[in-house]
Amino acid sequence: MHRFFLGRQVWLILLVSLLLSPFSLNAADFDFSRFRRECGLRLAYGYSLHTADVKLFSLLPRYGFFLVQPGGPSWKGIGVSVVLEGVFSLAEAENTGSEFGVTPLLKLSLPLGGKILAFLEGGAGLILENFDSPTTGSTFNFTPQVGAGLDIALTPQLALTLAYRFRHSSNAGLYERNPGLDANFFHVGLTYYH
Repeated sequence: MHRFFLGRQVWLILLVSLLLSPFSLNAADFDFSRFRRECGLRLAYGYSLHTADVKLFSLLPRYGFFLVQPGGPSWKGIGVSVVLEGVFSLAEAENTGSEFGVTPLLKLSLPLGGKILAFLEGGAGLILENFDSPTTGSTFNFTPQVGAGLDIALTPQLALTLAYRFRHSSNAGLYERNPGLDANFFHVGLTYYH
């Protein structure tokens, strides 16, 4: 519990310092009229919510396109996009291993002024997990997930991304053994809108 509380404090301090830093205060507003596509790269740290101790260190390349631009007159300013995200993780469990996968996501974005874009995103993907843990029943698994975050403008098209995501991983009953892995993830990265 203490480790979780300390982690929340670190994230809160990081977020406040970034929002109040001279770099973010002097950044130009987002230019929502240019938002047709997005590409980005996130780093993520995840940990299991079960008694089995699993830590995941992930690299998440992303590419997506807008169906509805944020800040526009339709949908009360809410943007809608479809994103494809790769997953490359190192896993620290009973042994060190890895996971590789892909996840299609639906993302809803809402401008909060000109410098911040809040978002919700969710989807379900496929993943190959190669590490030993009582929480993984098989190598081939499905990953339903949901999360929220902020894109903070660094330039009119480049954003610092801070996000949280909950992810479940299991084989959906394809095999007899299906314990499942529930994990909290914290993301930091860059997103380029063009």
